[in-house]
Amino acid sequence: MLDENVIRDRAAKEGITHISTGIAVIRDNKILLVRRSIDDFLGGYYELPGGGVDDETIEEAAMREVKEETGLVPSKVITTFEGFDYSTDKKPKVRQINLLIETKPGEVKLSSEHDKFLWAKEEDLNDIKMTKSMVNCTKDAFNKIAS
Repeated sequence: MLDENVIRDRAAKEGITHISTGIAVIRDNKILLVRRSIDDFLGGYYELPGGGVDDETIEEAAMREVKEETGLVPSKVITTFEGFDYSTDKKPKVRQINLLIETKPGEVKLSSEHDKFLWAKEEDLNDIKMTKSMVNCTKDAFNKIAS
């Protein structure tokens, strides 16, 4: 599914300094979105759970981030879907690799990085405060669910 070497080699050649994950958690044909805490970078914006890849594979990072940020226990990776590049105040060039996953049943328990969550349908996306890149990649996740 993920060819780590290809992803990392291409990123290095393109000047990418960090790899991150975005995780579309699916439940009842809805995707979990989390809102960044107001005092954080892009505070008040909704996004897919996710974060940086440390000394681990991209899939391991995705599984870890889901559990850390949502309290949900991932059960399996279904597929990958379109990612995007971005920058933050601390990371100049980041490439987000996105995965669609299922989790075991359970309640969402947010980390301090996020202050709200919602389960969104595709038709909700244009009414939710998100960056254009995040809206587009979440729509790609819905396309993967439909196929």
